[in-house]
Parts: sequence; structure tokens; C-alpha cells
Amino acid sequence: MSFLLRRPIQLAASLIVFALLLSACGQDEPPIPAPPAPDATAGATAILPTPSPDPTADLAPSVAPTEVITDRSVFLPQVVTGNEPDPTTTPQLVVTPTVAPTATAVPDTPAPTPTLRPLDLADLPGIELANWPRPANDNGICIHNTAVAYFDEAQIDQNIARLKEMNMRWTLVHYADELQLMKAAPRYRDAGIMVVWRKALRANERYYSWGRDIELLRSLGVEPYMQLYNEPSLPAEWNDQAIDQRLFLNNLLNAIEQVYNAGGYVGLQFVSDDWLRAALAEIEARGGQQVFQRMFLVPHPYALNHPPDYTADSNGVLGFLHQADIVRESIGFVPPMIAGEGGWKWNATDDRNFPPIDEALHRDYHVALFNWFRTGVLSNGEPLPDYLFAFCPWLLSDRGDDSAWFDSFAGDHTPTIDAVKAIPPFVRRFSWDGG
Repeated sequence: MSFLLRRPIQLAASLIVFALLLSACGQDEPPIPAPPAPDATAGATAILPTPSPDPTADLAPSVAPTEVITDRSVFLPQVVTGNEPDPTTTPQLVVTPTVAPTATAVPDTPAPTPTLRPLDLADLPGIELANWPRPANDNGICIHNTAVAYFDEAQIDQNIARLKEMNMRWTLVHYADELQLMKAAPRYRDAGIMVVWRKALRANERYYSWGRDIELLRSLGVEPYMQLYNEPSLPAEWNDQAIDQRLFLNNLLNAIEQVYNAGGYVGLQFVSDDWLRAALAEIEARGGQQVFQRMFLVPHPYALNHPPDYTADSNGVLGFLHQADIVRESIGFVPPMIAGEGGWKWNATDDRNFPPIDEALHRDYHVALFNWFRTGVLSNGEPLPDYLFAFCPWLLSDRGDDSAWFDSFAGDHTPTIDAVKAIPPFVRRFSWDGG
């Protein structure tokens, strides 16, 4: 076929194909996808709706940064026929892109405040101040027994003899385990000495046998005064761990439930005003107000080198009055107080405005302290409050502490020991006794 003949035929075939394609596109044509929205800094980039954040997961982009988003339409190359419509006279189809609105992120709903588990407490009667147990011939004179928590029968008997020679009716005993309780409790009972028991335990440790220890004491006929933990706000009580008040409060509440339900007396010990307030508030928040009626406090009123009548701040033996004010404001009254540590350490020089605690001041200051219970008058001239049951200075016996009255590497503090022995025997009188 000649070239002149083939040319018209090819042209006609092209027109037929073009017409068929137009016809096919007109039947059931799917919607034209919206072209991507223009970007001021790029060509055509699709805009996706911002997904609503999932509050339970970390936010992450829905598309990896390297992924390219493209239009799904098929691109057909234009076939030039020479008979295309004039773009100046034929309206053109203009597709306006529809931009999906950006979803507004909904802020996370705050987690509800957890409901505090109420303390699970037995129904026990409260104890009026006058009815708390005290030793026969009570004189309020006391001393912290030893710093170590392990002892044998010979050591127990030796320290009991020392207490009796100084006419002391109270002591605080630091014990390690049930075996130590079984050794010590009957001996102090038979000697007529009332003991505040303190389990050797750090603030981060939970103990599961508080109830068993109370039951043991009661079975031996021993009044169950039990101090729960010791100076928990101080780093020394955390086994080199970070101080965690929440952890401590959980441990404390566990101890309170066990001691209280077993019939013991709950002893709280704090050297931080804030921690004391937090503990009282936590007990109340958990419905444990009845604990307050069977609770006693164990302040540590160390005097540094301040005299017995020092009241400029709480760093004196009268510092227990400050703690009494805090408790009164928190729960409405002051329960029994037994100062478990305090007094004057040997050679204390903390305040340069006052002389160091030498042998003479150590003797005279401690005698003045114990005379509160004999005269009924504090060193500042105020009446001795009924709630202060006893004061136990630091420390009866320890080889490694020069403040120990006996057995220290610095020698026995004989002048102080002899002066306390020389205090005339007496029985402390309370307001209900007419004192």
C-alpha cells in the first residue's frame, strides 16, 4: 500500500480509538481523586488529617518520614489530533481540591484520684490518759538501753542491775528478732521495769511479724509498747536508697494495722515535723482515727549543748513541747509521750553561744531533767504535763559511743551515774492524783 493511502487510514484508526476511549471514560467513571493541596514550598504533597492521639500510647507519625504519598489516578499521555477543542471557547473541567479538616486533639482525661484503702482495724476501746499502763512506783526516769539489737542473757541481767541501781522504772530496748524478745521481756517484767520496744528495722523495710511480736509480749504479761520505725526522714534509715515518703507511709500503715489489731500500743517516732503531720493525716484519711486513742509518741529531744531551760527553738530537752503542739493541732489532743532518745551527748559543742558539755554539765543537766518528775515543774517553770510519761536519754551502754554512760571507750560517766543514784526515791504524781 502506498504511503499516501496508508496515511488517511492511520488517521482514521486513531480517531476511532480516541472515540472509543472517550466513550469508555464516560460510563460509570469513578470519582476523580482530589488533587493534592498546593504547598508553598514544594510541588504537590497530599495533606492528611491529623489522627486523634491515643492517650494510652506514645504519639508517632502515621507515615514514616521517608515515605512518599502519591495520587492513585492513572496518567494517560495526550494524543494530538489537530481537532482538539479551542481552550478559549470551551469550558474546562476544574476540580477544586477538598482538604480534610485537621482533627483537633482531645486532651487526656486526668486519671481519677485513687481511693485510699481504709485501714482494716479491730474494734478496740480507746485508752484515757490516766488509764495507760505504767510501772509500779513510777518515777518517769528512763534511759535508752543499748544501740545494738542483739544481746545475751548476761548482758540483759547486767543492764537491768544498772537500771535498778539508778532507780530507773523505764527503758527503751532495741531488739532484732523474736528470740531477743523472748530473752529480754520476762527479765524486765520481773524487774518491774516498763519497756518501750523498738524493732531493728530501716524505713524502706516491711516487717510482717509485728502482730506476732505483740502477741508474744502479751502472752508473757508484758505491756506491748511498740515503737514503729525510727527517724524515717533521715538518710541513715534508708540503706543507701533514695528517701521515699510514700513507701515509708505504706510500710507504716502495714505496721499500724498489725500492732493495733494484736492489741499493742502504736508508737510513732519522727524528727521531722512535716513527716509527723503527713503520718497523722494519712491515718485519718484512711479512717484510722481510732488508732489515735491507742497511740503514743516517741520524740527525740536532744539538747545539743543548750541548758535545760532553753526554749529559743526546739533544740533542747523542752523540744517535746513543740511536737505536742503539732499533734494537738492535728488530732485535737496530746497522747502519751515517752522520749526515746535525747538529753546531752558527751562533749557536745553545737552552739558556740554555750559551753561544751563537760563532765559537770553532763551530770547537772541530766539531774535537772529527771527532777521534772520529782517536782512536777519543768526547767522553764511550767507544770510538767501529764502526757509526758518518761524521758530516756541516750545511752546506757555501748562500747563505740562516748555518750554511753557505761562501757564506752571513753570510760564510764561515773559523776552522772552517781548523781542519778543520789536522787531521793519518789513516785511521780499526775493531775488526777492531786499533784
